[in-house]
Amino acid sequence: MMNCRRCGEILNANANFCWSCGANQSESSAPDTQAIPVVSIAEGLARGVNTGPKGSHGNELVLVTGIEAGARFEFTADITNAGRAESCEILLDDISVSRIHAEFTRTANGRIALRDLNSLNGTYVNGVRVESVTLSSGDEVQIGKYKLVFWEASK
Repeated sequence: MMNCRRCGEILNANANFCWSCGANQSESSAPDTQAIPVVSIAEGLARGVNTGPKGSHGNELVLVTGIEAGARFEFTADITNAGRAESCEILLDDISVSRIHAEFTRTANGRIALRDLNSLNGTYVNGVRVESVTLSSGDEVQIGKYKLVFWEASK
């Protein structure tokens, strides 16, 4: 048993992250520490990962970074949660994402609004940390290490 470096929570001896606060428990200079490259939206577009959805579609988010790049999440419900909890409709499985990180809501006029749910690492739209915002087509949403692009429904 050991205690978390940040909050003091009791952890298993081999824990890499605190289950309570998410703090890294390993030495930052450890030889197995690796930097995860962040792909910008421009790089993703240049590689053809996301040039916008073709044909008829609803409001959707397209993942542009990581192994699952190209995955699409269409907003079919009035409320859609994003986070690392298995109950989330948009499952983003990484320690940089809170269990229930953000909420997407369909407004009265059919637009999609994004609200951060007091996440540890925040929610960003076009590089700016936001509490809540109404999304526009082409907006870059960052949740933890994940970058997604929002596309409005085709008319």
